Amino acid sequence: MSSDKTIVLIHGLSEERSAWKRQIAFLSDHMNVVAYDVRGFGSSPVGAGNGTVHQMADDLAQIVSAQDGSNGGTGSVYLCGFSMGGVISQRFALDFPDLCSGLILIASSCVVGHPGAEFFTQRLSDVEAGGLDTLNATNTSDARGCFAPDKESNEPLIAEYQKLRTEAVRDVNGYLNAGRAMLRLNTEPMIQDLGAIQHPTLVIAGELDPFCPPRASEMITDGIPSAEMCVIPAVGHCLHWEEPDVTNNLIKEFVDTH
Repeated sequence: MSSDKTIVLIHGLSEERSAWKRQIAFLSDHMNVVAYDVRGFGSSPVGAGNGTVHQMADDLAQIVSAQDGSNGGTGSVYLCGFSMGGVISQRFALDFPDLCSGLILIASSCVVGHPGAEFFTQRLSDVEAGGLDTLNATNTSDARGCFAPDKESNEPLIAEYQKLRTEAVRDVNGYLNAGRAMLRLNTEPMIQDLGAIQHPTLVIAGELDPFCPPRASEMITDGIPSAEMCVIPAVGHCLHWEEPDVTNNLIKEFVDTH
């Protein structure tokens, strides 16, 4: 659809752009939609990854600038980031404010506390030692934890998500690069910088999310002056898979309103 509004969808750790297929089909009827593979995932090589969110945000700025040039000028864009993608979105808004119209941050965070640091440290250590086989096993296990527990209707989603995660990483260094970037949020959090983000922001949390619980979303909401927050009940980390219609309508309403 031809529109003066463009939204860029940014996936999470161990994913690639097809993770947004439940959103792309709907949103494309209302706005221009761009989904891309973050450095080291899907079809994007890791290259000279330096393990920083700053580099990931710079990658995104190059994509946004290329889009602007190829379609006659979209101006600034809305960003919709899931988990790691939400972290990249926040960094982008801080580093490239003129390219950003607004933020939708899904199941994300702005700091990694002690439990999260232990989580990433252990997984990085395991993957460094065991390579792709270990990463595939880890991704398969972690994928189950991304959905609300004890909900039989989620089993097909879990199986689909496990397949996506194991196929999204072709070079183990892509996972290691992104994992190191997320771990740096333990010693280099963004929470103290969020007050500089002046863009309208919607923060969406899953009530049962064990990885980025509602408290993590509250910290973002408290930090960004114009942020508003919505908690979707009875869903886990992958709330946009479990409740795609609810998520899609929240995104559309936010973009329409702002």
